[in-house]
Amino acid sequence: MIVSTPLDTGHPRVSYLNENTLVSNTFKPHFYLDFQEFIIPKKSFIMNNKQKSNKNCSCKMVEENKKFKVNFWNLSQNVRLNLNKDFTIKLFDGCGLKLKELAKEVKVSYPFICHLRRDIYSIPLNIVLKVSKLSNISLEEIQKNVISIRTRAGTSSNIKFPIKDNEKISSLIGHVFGDGYVGRKKKQFEYSNNNPNLIKEVKNQIYDLFSISPMTENKNWVGYPAIIGEILDSFGAPIAPKIYSLDLIPKWILKSEKFKIAFLKAFFDDDGSVMFSNNYRAKGLNLNVIRHVNQKETLYKLLEQIRFALKELEIYAGKPIISLEYKKEDGVHIIMYINITDYQSLINFYKKIGLTQGNKFNKLHKIVNRKIFYSKGNERILNNQILEFLSKKEYSSTAEIANYLGKSKTKALKKLKQLHNKNLVAIVGKVAPNRSYLWKLNGGKQCE
Repeated sequence: MIVSTPLDTGHPRVSYLNENTLVSNTFKPHFYLDFQEFIIPKKSFIMNNKQKSNKNCSCKMVEENKKFKVNFWNLSQNVRLNLNKDFTIKLFDGCGLKLKELAKEVKVSYPFICHLRRDIYSIPLNIVLKVSKLSNISLEEIQKNVISIRTRAGTSSNIKFPIKDNEKISSLIGHVFGDGYVGRKKKQFEYSNNNPNLIKEVKNQIYDLFSISPMTENKNWVGYPAIIGEILDSFGAPIAPKIYSLDLIPKWILKSEKFKIAFLKAFFDDDGSVMFSNNYRAKGLNLNVIRHVNQKETLYKLLEQIRFALKELEIYAGKPIISLEYKKEDGVHIIMYINITDYQSLINFYKKIGLTQGNKFNKLHKIVNRKIFYSKGNERILNNQILEFLSKKEYSSTAEIANYLGKSKTKALKKLKQLHNKNLVAIVGKVAPNRSYLWKLNGGKQCE
C-alpha cells in the first residue's frame, strides 16, 4: 500500500521524501543503532501548478530514465528570455491577432508588444507562456530557440535548457544547505567560506555548468547573478532565510548514489566539524545545522535523511541531538547535530565521500591513519557472524561458536550475552552441568 499524501515543505517546485510517501510497514527498527529504514516507492511525479496551467509543457521528472530536469518554464515569473529573432516574429505572428489585440490579450501596452516582437526587449516569462498557448507553438519548440536568459535587473546568460540533474548541481545544492545563500526576492546566489579550495570548487562548478563567472568576489566570498539562484531554487535549494527553512533533501538527489555522495560532501565541507586532538581520546565527525525552534521537527527529519543516506554507504551516525538552544530577537534558535564516532565508519566516510583539502580534511586524514584497537564496526561484524552461524543451526554451544569465530570462549560468551540482552539469541540449556551454554537464534537477523 502506498500513501501519497504530499509533504508541505515550503518549496513550490520540488518534492521531497517524507514518512507519508513511503511504503507502509517500512519503519523497521534495526538492532544496533536503532535506525529506521526508509523504502522509496515507485510513484508518479506530480506536476507543479505552472506545469498544470500549460498543456504544452512536459513534466520535469522523466520517469523512463528517472532523470530530473529543469526547463525554462519551471523558473519563476522574474525570468525573461531572448529568442532567435526570426522565431520571435513567427511566435507573435502565429497568435493570429493584430498587435493591438494581442497587447490587450496579454495585458501589456501596444508599444511594448511591438518592441517584444522586434526582439528589442527580452520577453517576460508570463508573456512567453501566454503567447505559446495562443500560437499553439509548444514550450519545447520555444526552448530550442532560446538565445539567452536573465532576470529583470540581471545579466543575460547563454544557458542551454533543459538542465539535467548531475553531480555538480547536487554539490551546489549541498553548498546552499551549508554556507551558500539564495535570496528570497532577487534569487541572487552567494557563497562564503574561509577555505579557498571550496571557493574555487564552487566557482569551477558554476562555470562548467553555465559558463558564468562571479559578478563580485573576494578571497572568501563569491556572488552570482539571480539566474543562478533561480536554477538552484528549481532544483530544490533552500531559500533565505534558512533559519526558517522547511526544505529537505530533494528526491532526485536521493535516487542516485553519486548524487547523494556529492551532496553529502558539500554539506559536510560547509557545516561539518572534525574532532581531533593528540591530547584527547575522543575522535569523530559532526554535522551541525541551525534552525528556529519552530522548525525543530523538520530539522530532525533532514538529519534523519542524512543519517540514512550515510547508512547506505556503511557509515553509521548517531541520532540527531540538540546541542544548544539560545534566544534571538525572533525567538529561540537551536543547533542540532549528528555525529560519526565509529572508526570503521570514519574510514568509509574518508574513502567514499571525503572532504575538500583543508583543515577539516587534514584532521580526518590523521584520524583514519592512526592505530585503533577497538571499533564499533568490527564489533558489529562479529555480532552478525554469530547470528549468521546460529541461523544455520538448531542450537550451538559457546565453545562451538568461539571456534567458528576464531575467538576465545570468554570473548564469544561476552558477545552472546550482549545479543541475549537485545533478545536476538536465547539460551536453551547447557551442554552439561557446569559446562557451556547452548544458544539458538531468537529472531535476530542482522545488527546495524
